[in-house]
This record gives sequence, structure tokens and C-alpha cells, in this order.
Amino acid sequence: MYTVSQAGRPEHHLHAMLTGVAGNAIDHEVAQRWVGKPLLRREDPALLTGWAKFLADLHRPGTCHVGFVRSTEAHADIVRIRTDEARAMPGVVAVLTADDLGLDVPPQPSTHALGNRPTPYYALARDRVRHVGEAIVAVVAETAAQLADAMGLVEIDYRSRPTVVDTLHAAADGSPTLFDGWPDNVAGSFETAMGDVDAAIAGADTVVRARIRIQRQTGASMEGRGALAEWDRYRRELVLWTSTQSPHIVRDFIAEVTGVPTPRVKVRVPQVGGGFGAKFHFYAEESAVALIAIRLNRPVMWNEGRSESFIATVHAREAVVDAVIAAREDGTVVGITGDIIADQGAYMHMVSFGPAWLTAVMMTNTYLVPNARATMRAVVTNKTPTGSYRGWGQPEANFVVERMMDLLARELAMDPVELRRRNLIPPERMPYTSLFHTFDSGYYEVALDAGLKLAKVDEWRAEQARRRANNDVKQLGIGVSFWVENTALGPSRQMNLGGLNQGGYDISKIRLEPNGEVTVYTGLCEMGQGFTNGLASMCADALGVHVDQVVVVTGDTDACPYTGHGTGASRSAAVGGAAVRKAAIALQARIKPIAAHMLECAEEDLRFEDGTISVVGTPTRCVTTADIGRAAYLRAIELPANIDPGLEVTETFDPTDCAWPYGLNVAVVEIDTETALVKVIDYAVFHDCGTVLNPMIVEGQLHGGAAQGIAAALMEELLYDEDGQPMNGNFMSFLIPSAMEIPNFRLGHMTTESPVIPGGMKGIGEAGIIGAPAAVVSAIDDALRPFGAQPFLSTPVTPQQIFEAITRG
Repeated sequence: MYTVSQAGRPEHHLHAMLTGVAGNAIDHEVAQRWVGKPLLRREDPALLTGWAKFLADLHRPGTCHVGFVRSTEAHADIVRIRTDEARAMPGVVAVLTADDLGLDVPPQPSTHALGNRPTPYYALARDRVRHVGEAIVAVVAETAAQLADAMGLVEIDYRSRPTVVDTLHAAADGSPTLFDGWPDNVAGSFETAMGDVDAAIAGADTVVRARIRIQRQTGASMEGRGALAEWDRYRRELVLWTSTQSPHIVRDFIAEVTGVPTPRVKVRVPQVGGGFGAKFHFYAEESAVALIAIRLNRPVMWNEGRSESFIATVHAREAVVDAVIAAREDGTVVGITGDIIADQGAYMHMVSFGPAWLTAVMMTNTYLVPNARATMRAVVTNKTPTGSYRGWGQPEANFVVERMMDLLARELAMDPVELRRRNLIPPERMPYTSLFHTFDSGYYEVALDAGLKLAKVDEWRAEQARRRANNDVKQLGIGVSFWVENTALGPSRQMNLGGLNQGGYDISKIRLEPNGEVTVYTGLCEMGQGFTNGLASMCADALGVHVDQVVVVTGDTDACPYTGHGTGASRSAAVGGAAVRKAAIALQARIKPIAAHMLECAEEDLRFEDGTISVVGTPTRCVTTADIGRAAYLRAIELPANIDPGLEVTETFDPTDCAWPYGLNVAVVEIDTETALVKVIDYAVFHDCGTVLNPMIVEGQLHGGAAQGIAAALMEELLYDEDGQPMNGNFMSFLIPSAMEIPNFRLGHMTTESPVIPGGMKGIGEAGIIGAPAAVVSAIDDALRPFGAQPFLSTPVTPQQIFEAITRG
């Protein structure tokens, strides 16, 4: 816990300082015993011993295997499909095209109606393909080996069309269009502004302009996607097991595509081996597997191969941004603009241009900028569609703004840290409304100073000076980035007004069982984050039971309450946790009259602790939750006359606004000036994510996010040639970091409780990745300053680029 002193008042923890501020939704009726403890993840024993069941481990009697023959062309008409040889192969059950599935099958649904032009696409491609990897034919066979043999015999004739691959080319006038009837390739656009930015730029002492490029990436989770569908023709029920982050969205969309009534679609989620946003989406393959299972009346299994995932799972990030920053002579920023061209790939996937929209509205970061404007154009290209990836548009915005701050500092000959300090939003200006959102609270300068101290910046600067003076081969660079994150997505009404056809609420159902254990049901989905520990701790504290008494059930649309969103947007702990807390408090209120009746005391005299309910001052007069459960279900004679049997409550939490964690990243890099190899040798994150449910989980989330952000700065990029052919669709050429490339991390945190989330939580799942690319690239620039190298304005920064910067000077 970080503490701060202010003139004229004693030192306090920051969360105490915020208690009672206007609009504060925090209450203090729940004592924290389990919240904040570093409890081990519950799922780890099963994962570490091999007992956990992933999708590929599942099997239903009579299951057959399906694979998809995908387009080898980036843009072409489908002239003819020859399937006779494949159909004749041993073990082949069916070979299906879009015509076989039925022309009445609707296009893939979307959660985001943001005003973009429609780009319909289907379970299987009809007549035309627009990117390499688009599924055209489904082959079904008894075994995986028979499937592989048959797929190679499907032949497809194409008539090629002109391709559009480059983002700027797609946005240019006269570029070939992907969709008939469109005058250009702009699928949608957006603009937001505040103040008079043109006047601010015209009157500024210094104006810096830059074109910044962010590369194409993908959320490369350990487990690929997959689905297993089973149709019960007698009950008219469809069960779909799938590796997803959003089971209720999948259920609703499967019902829409197949025509099966929603209550008769059951979606179940086994152990998920990572999602990173990519598995938030609803995919054409899930529709196809469900439709095929119904058609064949047999269980059908599809497991995505790794090479397949590089061309079929959504990509993310790719954008070109023309940015301007204007300032007075003393470094006070007076205006920022960002003109964004976001590459959407071939189709507007489930979330439309949502990530690019968030990039636009986050274009002022944590700075007090009175004049700002952001425009965004979403263009389609002949590449895999883009969508969600950890951070969802915010790493792009942070990279642009923080690079522009570094460029401005260089132009003004100012310390980049002091430039940031001068422009951070002060706490007395909170709540502060930026281009779109309102930041509810934040002690940014406190976090800045604490982060610099945590990172030992002064010591690294001294070592840097020593190496420069000695002309060492290995030079040091120190880079910083400040970030803020939009988390706890909501509220539902505002989301609907913004074009999202989904809710931001969460519903929690909690039941006290007859044996005294507590079962929490949530529509959220575990995919490796470990949030079930946090929900159990929240429930245990609010209910007054031992955390080991709490069981959390996820990933079953039949058993778990509806969630309007699923797992994503860093909302599990904040929104899901608040719903669990609310339900646990309500359940305790149901328990109190029963316990008071059994103990013959007033309800206000009851004390709840570790599953024992005693009378205050007389601890030997007590009952257990098992006694309460037995009475509630089996011994109605022990209940008060006005109490019905059973102890189960369901509560909904819909946040009134988003929650805003923030922090400072400091990267220290070492560059070998002879080989141009760069290594991150130290990395610090100082953050404020509100109430910490489990510090070990928070640390893990920051480690993982920072690792992915470092990879974005130095390694990962999906490349296409001018014909739209993927150039590095495997882990031999698309490099992801291993333990060898990732440094040890220094982590520090302070706590300002969110004023909009009961319990004070803010999200943390994406915080680590947002500021990492900017910090690392800033550090590279800093290391190369003695060589006269120009700043890097794109990612990733490769050894070849570093070598050229050193030699070119």
C-alpha cells in the first residue's frame, strides 16, 4: 500500500482519503478477511496434474470430426468446387458447401451496431472470398486421419479479383473495392472533439507532427479455438461445447443462426487455454459445427490447428495514425489531434470497429489537454478480419500519445518525465471528462513519483552515464509511459445508446447448500485469469464464511445466470465481483432471521465468521451454516413461521460508469551496438487498480500483460505480401516471447477505491499491456540518442532497424 502526505493534513492511505467523496458508491459494511490475501489458484492442481479437461479432451459417443477447406486466394470469385473424390474416401461422412447448409442460413451476427456498412459473411463462404483462410467447404469424417486425407482432395477453382492489402492503399481514392456497390473501402467512421483545437495549434509555440504505425497482431493463446456440437432430435435440443469467453453471446447467436429456440441451446465451456479477447468473438466455424450436427444428427467435433489459427482467428491492432501535439514554450500541452485509419481486414467482425473507436476516444490519455480531436476511418482489406485483443484499442492510443509526448520533450529539450508531470490531470480536477469518458478519480503524480522510485531510475541514469562516458558496446536506455485503462464496462443503457446490442451488467446467483457450503453461479468464464478465487473471497467476506466453503460455477448457460457481456473488458473482478458481493449480502440477510430464531436473539446481535454464527459477547451460543442449511432444506420445523424453505438469491449489478485504473511503466533496455540486439533488462509497473482481491493474481496479470506488450514492441507482427498471402503464419516466423526474452518485473501498487464499484475494485486484466510498447520503444530511443538516431514511430522495432539507425545516425 502506498501512502501520501499532503500539506496541513496527516498521512493517510489513499483509499481512506477518497472515502465519502461525492457520488462514492463504496460502503464499509463488509469486513475484509479473505479479500487481499494471496490465495493459490483453485484450478492449478488439476492443470498441473493433467486432470483438467479442455475441448480436445471431450468425446461424445459417435463423434465425427470436421475440418474446413479454406480459401488460398485473398480475393476471388468461387467458380467451381469439386468434391467427388473427397466424398469417395474411406470414412468420409459428408462434404458440405454453403448450398448444402441452406441459403436460408443468416449471416454471422454482431454485438456492435456502430453504424458501419454491412459486410455480411457466413458459416461457409458463398460465391466469393475476401481473405486467405475463409472457410469454403466442410469435410466430415469418422477419424481425424481420414479427415486429413479427404480434405486434400477437395478442389476449388477461382477467378481472381484485385487485392487491397495495404492500409493506406485501402483508404485511398480509386482503390479497388472489396464490396460491390461501395464507392470506397471505408466501412465506417467516427469523430470526436473538445475545445478549439485548430486555434490551439495555430497559437502554440511548438507543434510536432508524426505518422505512427501500429502493426497487426493476434492473441496467440496456448489452446486454439474449437467446438463440439450434439443435436438431440427427440428433445429438439442443441448442446455446444466451445472454447469461448462469452458463452451466453454464443448461445444467443447459435439460436439466431440455426433457428433452434434459445432455451433449447445449451452452451458449455470446458477448461479454456487462454483467450486474450480473440475468444470473445462468435465465429463462423461455431455456426458451421452446429448446423452440421443438426444436419447429420451426430456429434461433430472441430479443433483448430495452429497454422489455421493464424489465418482464421481474428487479428488486431493494425492502424496508421497521423498525430499532432501542440504546446507552449514551458511544455504545457494545448492541443492533440489523431487521424486514425484502422485496418479491419476483410469483414467487420462481431465487435465492428469498436477497438478503433476506443483508440480515438482515448487520444488524450491522462493529460489535461483542453483542445483535442480524433477522427477514425475503418477500412476493409483482403486480410483476416480484426477484432478483440487484450487492451481493445487502448494500447494503440497510449502508444500514439506517449510517443508524441516523447517527441515533444525532445523538441523542447525537456526531461520526458517532467513534461508528463507538468501535464498530468491533478486530483483536484477529478472527476475529469476527456474526449468521451469521465475519469472518476486518480492520483497520477503520486503514481509517477512512486513508479520512478520503484524503478530506481536515478541509479539507472547513473549507470547509463557511466557507459556513455566509457563508450561501452552495450548502451542503456530508460523509457517511461503513463497509462489509464477503461475497465468494468458499463452501464448497459449507455452501451445500448452507443450501438452495443448487449448489456454491461452481471447477474450472480448464490445458494447456501444443505451441508453449509456455498455455491456461486456466474455467467463469467474462466480462461486462466484465476478470477474465481477473487469471487470466492468476495463472497466469503460478505457472507461471513470460510473461503474454502465457497464453490464457484462458471461456463454453463443452463446452470449459470445470464451475463450481457461475458469475460472481457477487465470486468470480471469489478462487475462480476460486485454482483457476487451484492448477492452474498442479500443471502446473509436471508440467513439472519433463521439464525436469530435458532439462537433466540436479535438479528443485530449476530456475528458471522468462518461459517459460524454466534451471539455477540457469548461466542458459545452459536450455529453453523450447516445447521442453517439443514433447517432451510430439511428441517422446516426449525424455521420461523414466516420463512419459506430454501436459501438462494439472485442479484444483478449494472455499474453506473466505468472504473479507471492507471499507472506508470518504466523499461530499461540494453542495446548491443555491434549486433543491434536489444534486451529488456529491467521493467517496473506501478499501478492503482483499486481494491486488490488477490495480490498474486494481480501480479500474474501484470506480468502476462507486460510480456505481451514487450513482444509488441520488439517481436510480433503478422505480415502479408502484396497479393494478400500471409508471410509468417507459424511460430517459426511469428515470434512470441519466451522466458528468455522477458525480464524480472518490479511491481508496486497503491489503492484508491473505485467510487462506482461497491467494494472499490477496478479491472487489472489489460493494464500490463497498455503502456508497455511505448515504454520499451521510448527506452530504445533513449539508448540511441548518442548516435543521433531518429525516434522510432512504428512497432515492432527490429534489430535491422536498430542497426540502420546506428549506422545512419
